[in-house]
Amino acid sequence: EGKTRSPIFAIMSEALSGIASIRANNAMEFYKGKFREAHDAHSRAFFAFLGSSRWVGFRMDSLMFLLLALASYLAVLFHEQGWFSIDPAVLGLALTMLLQLAGTFQWAVRQSAEVVNQMVSVERISDFCHLPSEAVLASDKDSELAAWPTSGSINVSHLSIRYRESLPLSLRNVSIRIQSGHRVGVVGRTGSGE
Repeated sequence: EGKTRSPIFAIMSEALSGIASIRANNAMEFYKGKFREAHDAHSRAFFAFLGSSRWVGFRMDSLMFLLLALASYLAVLFHEQGWFSIDPAVLGLALTMLLQLAGTFQWAVRQSAEVVNQMVSVERISDFCHLPSEAVLASDKDSELAAWPTSGSINVSHLSIRYRESLPLSLRNVSIRIQSGHRVGVVGRTGSGE
C-alpha cells in the first residue's frame, strides 16, 4: 500500500508545480488519466489491506469465541462432575481475561501489519544501497587531460534532440559557439524544453 501511495503524491506535486504548462499544452485530461491510474492502483492495494485486516480480525474473533465457549463448557462440566472445585470469581476473571486477550491479539496483528506497511521507506533505502555503482570518479585517462579545459568556450554543431524516440525532434540542427567568459541565458516558456 505504501509503494502505491507515493506515485499519487508525485503526480500531485508535478501537477501543482507545472500547472501553467499543463494548461498551456491542454494536457489536463492526460494528467487526470495518469492520476486515476495511480489512485486506482492505490485503492486496490488499500482495499486488499483493509480486507485482509478484517479477515484476520474475524478469524481471530472466531478463534477467541471458540476458546471462550470451550473454557465455559469445561468449567461447567468440571463443576457438574465434581472433578475440580472452581471458584466462580476466578472463572469470571478468567473469562474476562480471555475476552481482553482477543482484543490484544487483534491489536498486535494490526500493529505488526502496520509496521510492515510503514517500512517501505527502509526498503527503498536498502534498494538504493544495493544499486550497482556508477563509473569511478577518477580514471587513468584523467592524467592525460591535465591542461583540460584550456578555455571555457563551448562549441555545439548541428545538435538535434528529442525527449523520447517516439516523439518528434524538439531541436533541429542547432549550432552555437559560446566564447570563454561569456554568460548565456536560455529563455523559453515553462516546459518548452530550454
